[in-house]
Order: sequence, then structure tokens, then C-alpha cells
Amino acid sequence: MSSVLSSLFSRDPKASFPFELPSDSFTTIQQEIFVGKSFKKSDSSEKATCFWSCSPSSTLKAQAQKLKTLRHPNVLTFVDSLETDSAFFLITEPCRPLDYYLGQTSLNSTQRELFVSWGLYQVLNCLKFLHNEAKISHNNLRNAIFVTESGDWKLASFHLSGTFSSPQCDLNDLADTLNRIFRPNSSADSTQLPKRVQPLFRWFNARGRSVMAVADILNECRSVGGFMKNKFVDTLLFLDEFQLRDAAERQSFFVQLNSNLDLFPDDISRNKILPKLIHTYEFGDAGAHILVPMFKLGRLLDENEYQQRIVPCLVKLFSSTDRTTRVKLLERIDEFSSHLRPQVVNEKIYGNLITGFMDSNSAVRESTVKAIVSFADKLNHSNLNTDLMKHLARLQGSDPEPSIRTNTTICLGKIGCFIDPSHRQRILISAFTRALKDPFPPARMAGVIALSATQQYYFLAEVAQRVLPSLAPLAIDPDKQVRDQSFKAMNGFLEKLQKASESPELIPELEAQVKAGGKGGLLGGDKVPQWAGWAIKAISGKFYKASTPPAQPDQQQSRTEVAKSEMNGPEKERHGTAAKEEADRATTALPREESFSSSHSSAKGTNSTLAEGWGELVDEEDENETTLKGMDREKNAITWVEETDEWEAGETTSVQNAELITTQNAKTNTMPNISTSSSPVTLKPTKGTTSLKLGAVKKPSDKAKANDNLLDLLLDLNIGEENSLGKKSLSNVADAKELKRTANSSSTGNFASVATQMAQQRRNEQQKKEQQKGEESAAGRGKKEEEGTRTDWQSW
Repeated sequence: MSSVLSSLFSRDPKASFPFELPSDSFTTIQQEIFVGKSFKKSDSSEKATCFWSCSPSSTLKAQAQKLKTLRHPNVLTFVDSLETDSAFFLITEPCRPLDYYLGQTSLNSTQRELFVSWGLYQVLNCLKFLHNEAKISHNNLRNAIFVTESGDWKLASFHLSGTFSSPQCDLNDLADTLNRIFRPNSSADSTQLPKRVQPLFRWFNARGRSVMAVADILNECRSVGGFMKNKFVDTLLFLDEFQLRDAAERQSFFVQLNSNLDLFPDDISRNKILPKLIHTYEFGDAGAHILVPMFKLGRLLDENEYQQRIVPCLVKLFSSTDRTTRVKLLERIDEFSSHLRPQVVNEKIYGNLITGFMDSNSAVRESTVKAIVSFADKLNHSNLNTDLMKHLARLQGSDPEPSIRTNTTICLGKIGCFIDPSHRQRILISAFTRALKDPFPPARMAGVIALSATQQYYFLAEVAQRVLPSLAPLAIDPDKQVRDQSFKAMNGFLEKLQKASESPELIPELEAQVKAGGKGGLLGGDKVPQWAGWAIKAISGKFYKASTPPAQPDQQQSRTEVAKSEMNGPEKERHGTAAKEEADRATTALPREESFSSSHSSAKGTNSTLAEGWGELVDEEDENETTLKGMDREKNAITWVEETDEWEAGETTSVQNAELITTQNAKTNTMPNISTSSSPVTLKPTKGTTSLKLGAVKKPSDKAKANDNLLDLLLDLNIGEENSLGKKSLSNVADAKELKRTANSSSTGNFASVATQMAQQRRNEQQKKEQQKGEESAAGRGKKEEEGTRTDWQSW
């Protein structure tokens, strides 16, 4: 019983201490205090620094007691302590003495100045608290500055501290510290220091009444041009005050942060800035702006740190509903995809990723198609061969954006080596032969290249029966690049068939990769025939990028409806005729599969129009010019000369439209208001002379004479108009004579009704002629455009 009690009371206190005590030190301070690394026994990831001393006269115990009572962001954090018969141990947060840190860290002159400006700002901020709030003077700053893992400067060694009376002692110690940092082997001469540091050194080294308060020095250093007014300090202070800033300031900060990251040492970037960014995203509204600096800083982490810090944030980013965040995340997928494990991709990311395939925004759909290539080798059998193929087939066959259809084909060419060999041949041939019939030339070219790049995955029978017959129509493709690529592909496949025909024993070797899996099948080095090398290089490159960003489907539809609603009469018919002709030409040149959607089956213009962004068939400038010319013709058709005399009619007009004058003058004795296409014109009778101006018509009171005069005038006007146009139109003269005979033979002598009918007939004929001219001009333009796109070999 006594032995049990003795063993219980004599147990070594080190065994129950929660922190591991180091066996050796990495440095020594104050000649008798050792500094070593430590960690918590229950959690090795929780690191610490251990100070210990074996000397009975050591001041370490007094320092520990002071640290327990002081709490400030720039005072070293006390964690635990242990006293044994032979030593005293102090556990603090991870840190290193300033002199040791500067000796172990490689900083250029600019980085050193910026780092020191940040550190001195923190030290002065702590001294401000000690002097003004705690009323304490440190009195031992020369060996009391430590640097944490995040690059913060913190104070310790408070065993010599006393009641505050003057800042001179602490400031003089800082002057000595500045001299050790920048001139370790020279005397305390301010001229030996960098120019930006010299004013600060003079303030620190002041004595007597010239000593400045710490708060005043801080204000001077943070003013414009001061030593602590720089991007380094501003960035770190902004992160500390991030939650207090408005949205505009946050956005501007993140835009500039990416370019400012090179100013910071790696430990500050990894342990201070990156955690702040992650915390800001999780509990703030940083959005997409945080992605670029976060991925840039993620390169500084090892694999375990990346899995702990970045991957949880990435999983949360993929679940974001903000489209800008999703697009920017997918655009940078190559920077982090290698760090994502297959289990995380299939269980936590893939479900959110595929929602981008069904997004109404084309940018999200296209970014998702491009990003899936980086995840293909991590997807399980069900997600890759069943679910993903369903989405890609829908995009390639029915997406309204040509660039998305093109990139879907390229995507299939890139991931074809990962598809299950039992289904791969059927999927790839069906997809690529469909792409060969796409109306968009780059999509057809992508289909040709993809077929060539994956040639080793097809049986020779499939090549002869399906691949070559699908490639043959492209030999007369309107686009020369498509023709060139198709000839290369056909020659390569024919060469393969010819080789098999001449040496049947090589057939098993030629078809060896059909049932093979893994990426080695696509980039198999020596096994890849020379003719397919160009295709593999092309399919392994970048995706297709449209020269003009595609318009949204709803915006494109609304623009088309507005354009159609603004057309009327001959313009609308002319537009319909031109569109029909373009559609007929496109359909004849490029037959489509029935599985394509209706939005694809209608042609979207000539090849040049497709290359320029798939715009409307009607050119807006031509349409506006036509409308303006029509308005000018309507304005010039009728010119009224306002003049009134003592004649019975009381009006005179300049006769330039005989049909209108005949109809209106015959109906009433007073000319009514005439409305043109622009604005109504009303004749206002005024008193004037009885002189008859040139081109005016005098209407006498006698109806028979008036009828004769008007008919003669109509005849003369028709003849005069024909002469001025330089044309012969005997039909107009005959119409005038017929009108005169009809009026004279009428029992009632109702000339007005006959004239009205004849005028209406003439107007109808004139409208038909204008409509015919418009159709001929539209057909002429379409023919010229078609001839312009033809090459020499097509002309015959």
C-alpha cells in the first residue's frame, strides 16, 4: 500500500502535461532561455513554442506571470506553463525571435522595408496601449519582439516592465532595433539607413523634450508619404477591418489584391492573408472576386493543408447560385482540379456541376462543358458513361449556341479515352457524325478532327461503313478549312483500310485499342499513326472561342420580333423573301439530321454571316437607308403651292401627282386636307391676285368643260411625265382616252366616279411595280452574296 501511494505522489509532472516538451532548441535568448517547437499531445496540428530555462536565477517565471495578465493583439499569447525541480517551461503561440526570423527568411530590400513597416506599426500600436491604457513602460524592447507564423510582430519579456513615465526608453530601444535590422554591422548613424526610415529613426532616437508621443509618431507614419503608408500595411489593415467596409470598397480591394500579393513573404500570404480570405468568403459576401487571389495563394500550401483549407471552400463554391462565381470558378478549374479526390468530386461536386448544363445562361453552359474535361478521369462509371453522356448529347444536338455545340464535340474528343470501351465506339461515332452535319463550320471541323484523333477506337468495319460515308459530303463543303480537314481525315482512314487489306494479319493490331481504356490509348506515342498526330494535337489544345459573345436566347428572340414588327409592306415581304432564299441555300449545302431542333434547322445566313456572330439576316443600315429613301419619295410626291384668287375653286396646286389631283378635285370643289407619311398639310385660303401661276389648274363652273379640261390635263400630264422619264408608255395615254370616252358616253355625266376608279387602278399597278422591283433587288443582293462566297472550284 505504501509503495502505491509513493508512486502516485512521485509521478513525473511532464507525463501529464498537455504539451510535448522539446528535447532540443532552435535558438537561445537572453543567454539562458532556450526556444524550441512544441505541439499539443491530443492534437498534433495545434502547434506551439516552448521557452524553458534550467537556471534558478532565470527570469522566465516572472515573464510568464506578466504574460498571464496582459491581453492585446500584439502581446504574445500565453498558453500554459510547467515548473519542475530542475526547470521552468513556458508555452506560447508559435513564434520566433525577430533576429532569428530575419536571418532565416530571404527578403529583398523592398520586401524588408515593407515587412518592417508593418511590424513597427504593430509594435507602436501595442506601446500606445501600454502607455495610455495600461500605464506600463516595457523597458526591454531590444530582445522582446517575436514574429508569429502569420508575420505579426508581438511583444514579450515583460519582467523588467514598470510604471509609465516617459516613452523615451521604449522609443530608444526601437531606434536600436531599426539599426540592427538595416545596418547590423554599423554604428547608430541615421545616414546609413534607407531614406524612408531616416525620419522614423530620428523620432525614435530623440531625447528630452523632443521626444514624441507614440500616438503622434503613428499618425505621422500613416500620413501621406509616411513610412507606414504603403500597399503592404494598407492591405493587411483592410483585411482586419473587412467587415466594416462597404461593398464598393471590398470589390476594389479584391481587384487590386491579386497584383499586390507579390509584395508579401510566403508565410504572411499563407498564414495570414489566405485564412482571412477564406473566412471572408464563408461569413461575408466577397463573391467571385475572392477566387483569383485564393487560388494563387493555394499554390503555397502542401497537399494536407490544401485538403484542410481550400477543398471545403471549393465544395461550397460549387454550390453557389451566383452565376459570376460559377463561371469564374470553372474558368480556373485547372488550378485546383488535381487536388480534388474522386470521392469528393462524385459525392459533393458533380451534382452541383451538372446543373450548369441546364442553365439558361450560355456562358454557364459553355464553361461547364469546358470544365468537365478536368473531372472526367475522376468520375465513376455511372456519372461518366450514363449521366454525363446524356447531357452532352442534348447540348450537341439542340443547344442554340454554335460555340457550345462545337465545344461539346471537342469535349467528347478529349474525354473519349475515359468512356467505357463497351459503349465508346457507338457514342463517339454517333456524336462526331452528327457534328459533321452542323450548320456552323467550326462545329463541322471539330467533328472531323475528333474522328481523326480517336481513330484507334473504331473497328475497321465501322470506318468503312459509317465514318468514311459521313466524311465524304464534306469534300464539297462551302468552307475551305472544313474541306481541307476532311480530305486529311479521309486519306488517313483510307490508308488504314488499305494497310489492313494488304496485310490482314495486322488487323488485330490496328483494332487493339478499340477495347482498351485509359488515357494512354489517346496519347499512345508510337502507336498513333502519323496522319492522326495533327488531330490529337488539335483536340488536346484549347477549346473553340467565338469572336463575338453569343447573345442570350431571349434577347435574340426579342430583337428578331422587334425587327419584324418595325417592317411593313414591301420591306416585310422583301425580308421574308431574302430569308427564304438564304434558308434554301443553307439547307441545300448542309443537310441536317432530324434530331436537330427547329432553331438549328433554319439557316442563319451565309458562311460569312455565321463567322461574324450569327446575326440577323436583315442588315440594319440597309433597312434604315431604304426607309429614309421611301420617306423622301413620299415627301417629294406632293408639293402644295398655297395661293387663293377670285376663282370659283378658290385654290391652286402644283400638279405633280396627276392621280391624286384628279381624284380629289373631282370629288369636291374645295381641296380637303391631305396627309402624307410625315405630317398633314392643310391649305389655307388667302386673298391674292387673279394671275395663274405655272402648272396651276383652273376649274371653271361648267362641268362639261371641267371634265374635258381635266381629261386633257391628265393626258398631257401622263405624256409629259413619260417624256421627262425618257420612257414610252402608250398604255397611260390609252387609259386617259378611255376615261374621256366613258365620261362622255355616261348618261349622268358623273366624271368623278370614273376618275376615282381609274386613279385607284393606277395606284394598285404602281404598288405592284414597286413590290416587284424590291423583290428583284433583294434577289440580286442574295445572288451577289452567294457568288462572293463561292470559290473558283465551285463556279464551274
